[in-house]
Amino acid sequence: MKKISFKVTLNKEDDLRIELPSGAELQLFACNHSRFKLNESAFFILLKKAQPVYISADKNQFPKIEFDQVLIIEAAVYDIEKLYLVQFFIQEALDAGLKLAQLPDNLTKIPQNIYKACAKSTDEILSALTAFGIKLEKKKYVPAKAQHRWKKALAGIEFHIDYEGAKAQVIWQKASEMRILAGATMLPDTLAPRRKDGSLGIQATFTASLRQVNQAKWNAENWTTTEDIILRSVNEVGHFLYFAGTNSWLQMVDENGKSIHEWAVV
Repeated sequence: MKKISFKVTLNKEDDLRIELPSGAELQLFACNHSRFKLNESAFFILLKKAQPVYISADKNQFPKIEFDQVLIIEAAVYDIEKLYLVQFFIQEALDAGLKLAQLPDNLTKIPQNIYKACAKSTDEILSALTAFGIKLEKKKYVPAKAQHRWKKALAGIEFHIDYEGAKAQVIWQKASEMRILAGATMLPDTLAPRRKDGSLGIQATFTASLRQVNQAKWNAENWTTTEDIILRSVNEVGHFLYFAGTNSWLQMVDENGKSIHEWAVV
């Protein structure tokens, strides 16, 4: 996906209008019923917790499923028959492992010249939607109380981190030792999460303490580590590099995309 700039207008509570560089328009709003307007040149996606559950251009065959948001895509500007775009979106979702309701009986082959246009248009749309947490991909699920256990095989694996600008290679070398290899990029202190009153929260305070202990091993001018740094856990690595704020067990992946969670979960 590419980086793009787009215009967002808040019409009313939970009703966003998104204008893309091409001129295409998206409407994203909270809704759990079929009583919404749909133009002839538009199609829609029903969402449940920001995940697509149904994609169609036909409101007459509305599924009996639970959803909490509707995304309407006004795509006339792309000059592509909307049914091709709908089919392309459906196929992308299926390829990503999503389960959709009421699939078409037959997914016909999209002509190559139209396929390329669909891919370009879809890339623009999805690039904007990622800003709202919407992706055509299956969400990874990790139980809230997942337990992880170190094993000797893990010591030979180099895990990669690329999150919000923080990048690093990490090795879980012992049960209570995680090595961040030199050359890692940390998020600067200016990006530390703060409370409403501007003070540092618990996450940022803990990060500051870790960085202070290891201050001789990183460069404050470019926020890059100059030596290997050993911390005690996945949690500490997440704090040190990017103030945590996400499930770090899923942010560390090997060269094949397998997360450290998948390697170590009990």
